[in-house]
Amino acid sequence: MNKHVNRYEKLEFGKFYHILNRAVGKELLFKSKNDYFFFILKFKHYILPIADIYAYCLMPNHFHYLMRIKDEKDLASGTLKIGNNNKIHQIFGNFFTSYSKSFNKVYNRKGSLFIHPFKRILIDDESYLLHLIAYIHRNPIHHNFTKEYDQWKFSSYNAIVSNTSAKTNVKRREVIEMFGSIEDFIIFHQQNKPKKGIGKYLLE
Repeated sequence: MNKHVNRYEKLEFGKFYHILNRAVGKELLFKSKNDYFFFILKFKHYILPIADIYAYCLMPNHFHYLMRIKDEKDLASGTLKIGNNNKIHQIFGNFFTSYSKSFNKVYNRKGSLFIHPFKRILIDDESYLLHLIAYIHRNPIHHNFTKEYDQWKFSSYNAIVSNTSAKTNVKRREVIEMFGSIEDFIIFHQQNKPKKGIGKYLLE
C-alpha cells in the first residue's frame, strides 16, 4: 500500500491516526517551557474528550500524536454531544485557533501559526503501533535535541516509564500491555528496529 497523507478526509470514529502539524515558515510553536505546558492544557480541553492518546512528542516547530478517535457511541452518550465526524474535524480546528490566538497575543504577532490543514495518516494495520510509538518518541534524538529518550521532557516517554500511579493523559496501561512490560518498552526503544513498511505511516 502506498503512503497516503490524509489532509482532507474526515477523521473516523474508532480509528487510530498518526497526526502531525507544524508552524508556518520558520516560526516556532513553542518558545518557552510555558508554551509547551499551555499547549498541553489546550489539548486536554479540546482533544482529550474526543480521542485517546497513545504517544506524543512536542518539538519546537512541530508535534506528533498517535491517537485513537473515540467510538461514536461513547461520544454520543457523553457530555460532549457529537452527531457526526464533521464535528471532530471542527474541534481540531478550534484547538489550533485557540492556541494560535493565545500565542499571538503573548508574542505580539499576527497571522496563522499552524500549517493548514494538519497532516494525518490512518493506521489501518495495528501491528505497526509499537513502531510508531517508538518513532514518535525518537523525534528529539532524530533532530539532535537530545541523545536519550528520557532527556526530552515534552513527549509521552517519561509518562509511560514512570510510576504507574502517577497521573497522565496517555493510555499508559494500554501502551505497556502492547509491549508486554515497561522493561520491554524500554528495550524496544533502545533497539530501534523499524518494521518493514512503516514508512507509509510516518510524517515529517
